[in-house]
Amino acid sequence: MSYILDSSAIFRAIKDNLVEIISGNYTLELARYELGNILWKQYTLNKRFSKEELKNLIQLAKDVLNLMDTLEISCHEEEILNVAEQLQLTFYDASYVYHAKQKMLPLITEDLTLINKAKPYVQASKLDNIL
Repeated sequence: MSYILDSSAIFRAIKDNLVEIISGNYTLELARYELGNILWKQYTLNKRFSKEELKNLIQLAKDVLNLMDTLEISCHEEEILNVAEQLQLTFYDASYVYHAKQKMLPLITEDLTLINKAKPYVQASKLDNIL
């Protein structure tokens, strides 16, 4: 079965060395920016790793994203806004939900709020549920 993974699930897969599980699944172009921001926060604000580790993690994130099928949000902005309004989500989160519904695939995220808000619209769960 295929899945759509948001950046929180992808980051967890990288962190927990579960990359093989997400290979060949879907994400959004947005995930590249979100992963960059997660790594930036972990390095700059939380001091979780060194500059060298940051460089290695950025390369790993690029490699992982290249193993996934990336979906575009262009031409779907209005529909995504409707999902955001209906489910009271950010545009970012609504983008994942919209594409999960369109592809008829479960959404995988580590964000419990997103799972709870998305469940009436699509199947949503944490990465643990597909391990």
